[in-house]
Amino acid sequence: MKKLTTILEGEHLLSTLNLKDDLLITGVTDKAQEVRPGYLFVARRGTKQHGEAFIPLAIERGAVAILRETSPEDIYKVAQVQVKDPLRCGSRILLKFLDNPERDLNLLGITGTNGKSSVSFFLKELLNFLGYPTGYIGTLFYEVGSVAEALETTPSIFSLAPLLKRARELSLAFIVMEVSSHALDQDRIFGLKFKVSAFTNLSRDHLDYHGDMESYYLSKKKLFTHYLGDRGRAVISYESDYGRRLAGELLKDGFVPKRDLLVVNNGGIDAKIIDRTPGLKLHIRVYDKIYQVETKLFGDYQAKNVATLLGCALALELKLEEVLEALRHLSNPPGRLELCGKKGEALIFVDYAHTPEALENAIRGLLPLKGERLIVLFGCGGNRDPGKRPLMGEVAQRLSDVVILTSDNPRFEDPVKIIDEIKGGMNGSKPCFCLPDRREALAFAIEMLRDGDILLVAGKGHERYQEIEGIRYPFSDQEEIRKILRSSGVT
Repeated sequence: MKKLTTILEGEHLLSTLNLKDDLLITGVTDKAQEVRPGYLFVARRGTKQHGEAFIPLAIERGAVAILRETSPEDIYKVAQVQVKDPLRCGSRILLKFLDNPERDLNLLGITGTNGKSSVSFFLKELLNFLGYPTGYIGTLFYEVGSVAEALETTPSIFSLAPLLKRARELSLAFIVMEVSSHALDQDRIFGLKFKVSAFTNLSRDHLDYHGDMESYYLSKKKLFTHYLGDRGRAVISYESDYGRRLAGELLKDGFVPKRDLLVVNNGGIDAKIIDRTPGLKLHIRVYDKIYQVETKLFGDYQAKNVATLLGCALALELKLEEVLEALRHLSNPPGRLELCGKKGEALIFVDYAHTPEALENAIRGLLPLKGERLIVLFGCGGNRDPGKRPLMGEVAQRLSDVVILTSDNPRFEDPVKIIDEIKGGMNGSKPCFCLPDRREALAFAIEMLRDGDILLVAGKGHERYQEIEGIRYPFSDQEEIRKILRSSGVT
């Protein structure tokens, strides 16, 4: 509980109404539904609605103060404060209200189209293995003391700040965060500064939101130009042309001094595959030193993620020998080429791949393991970039032996229409089956497996729901696969 006037100190106020020196605030939120008696409600602009539309609800629920963009209104008898930008001002106020927990934590941010979940998960596991208590906030889950479902890859500061406060109370040393392009574009993390910011790669995704690749890239770049701390270090992977561009621009424009920029997957710091046993055996180069490490990781693309992980470890000045030992104990994250079942000598993997490049990486990562056929089952999400659908169809047909098209998260679109658009990139050169019901498609795929086959179930990965017409129904590819295997007598 703090005085409103205290947490407003230093802010530029355009006007106020009913502001009293002794008004106490018990909480700060930008969601009217979460308001409790004594709260300050931050009425900020949203992507679809303006928070000021919810001022009556916030007051009804007990708000005693409103932070707003427009002039205060006499009809509301609570304290009202007008500022130019409620989002940024509200972020600072919230962090101040919570005694600035971000200042006592080392924040590590990972962004990129593909690989950010794996790198973030690996980094969290590595730091914990080395004895540094570490939390994680990202696509897979939120882990700050306990594990909770991730509602967004990168939640807004109004959800993040309480997690950071909890992390400080638990004396965590690090928080690893996946930082999405949406969060960066919307400045959801305003007020935070990162000790290390890392970039994996960039390929087509989220163009339904960003419009074009340039806007998408510029959103990712903000992690380094807006949110890297004054003494922070940048880790950039050269696995895509965008990585080379980003590193060059950061140096040219002075955002990162050369001594604080580490590039990986460039011949200086990289990981090459020697063998698959079936886990990856890696030839690791760190400048002029060479190491060989046997891992439990599946998927050739994980070699690039390991190099990015090494860059983050070096940026944190961890002991290389200890880091290499920790690599031996890492396993794939949930839903990232996760081996979740066997039928005889056939292997079944689940992966989150939902972009053309991610799907190609996942398939290529499994090709060396197949003895007979590689079967790919996937769909595409509704109300998302439709341009990637035929591209994913082309990838699946070109690299697999059998394609099974099904429903992903259709949202408000017709699953059959989505499947037809995926087929638009296919020429019929490989067997293709279309089963819109995902459970039916999984059963069909598992039924056709024979020894030596590999089944890749792509698109949903770690997700435990299927979104249809605005409703999230419980659905886990892993659980469904295990049910099907048990019902067919496989244990």
